[in-house]
Amino acid sequence: MITTVCMNPSFDKTAVVDQLNAGGVNRLSGVRYDVGGKGLNVAVVLRRLGMEVSCVGCLGTADEREFMEMVGKEALTFRYLRLLGKTRTNMKIRDLETGAVTEFNEAGLAMDEAQLSEFMDLLQAECAASRYVVFSGRLPPGCAEDTYRRCMQAVQGKNCVLDATGDALLLGLSEHPYLIKPNLPELEGIMKRELKTLRSIRDAALELIARGARNVIVSMGKYGAIFTDGSRTLFSPALPVEARSTVGAGDAMVGGVLMGLEKGESLEDSLRYGVAAGAASVMTDGTQLITVSDFESLLPRVTLQEL
Repeated sequence: MITTVCMNPSFDKTAVVDQLNAGGVNRLSGVRYDVGGKGLNVAVVLRRLGMEVSCVGCLGTADEREFMEMVGKEALTFRYLRLLGKTRTNMKIRDLETGAVTEFNEAGLAMDEAQLSEFMDLLQAECAASRYVVFSGRLPPGCAEDTYRRCMQAVQGKNCVLDATGDALLLGLSEHPYLIKPNLPELEGIMKRELKTLRSIRDAALELIARGARNVIVSMGKYGAIFTDGSRTLFSPALPVEARSTVGAGDAMVGGVLMGLEKGESLEDSLRYGVAAGAASVMTDGTQLITVSDFESLLPRVTLQEL
């Protein structure tokens, strides 16, 4: 069993324009709505891949019925703390001419300390039977940067996966998460330097191992991914696929890795699952995440090499 955590979910509105006209009128087409938030994305990927998973999070009271109807279409279990107000909506615009995706993300509903304490109780109860617990995404306004660290302390004994940015990630390292997965821009932000070579990226990942992470995967978009456990480093080149949207690709990678781990695969083979899932995700429009057929066709094509 796997539990994912999504403290700041969203409605994701995705649309396309022929050419994005900044400061002018843009005619949208292909508009679709999905539920979003990194923790929910990971859970959706795992559910589509046939894994037993549940998600724990927060949800606005004003639109919880609509949100849960959409969650139900994925046959996904989502337990949540009710917060007064409306769940945020994130807008993603794909420019057909350039292929670029421009995102407009709302901050989300705020949480106070009493609500956070209530959420911790919910988290402990819901992940009791889980082997892996995934903490990912932006924290709600009002939550301190050490919130994920406190959440991991609340579920001691679980294999925690942390996919966060900045101080939320760095502060969480003191709890020795089983796996962290920064992308390359996030890793550069943490290190406060550019990382232009595979060796420099590997060395930065090893610094995070030294700070407390047990395993590190760095997703690098079109350049592939790097994995290290501190003693061995592997590089997986990106698979050559037609990229339609990179939104959610990192979440799909986390989902793929966890699928492998839950099935009893080695971290090396689980990395293969993650690379295939991430590549399958970029083949879909907007925030549709992944299809099983794409994943299964890509998995045999994943290669790994020592770095």
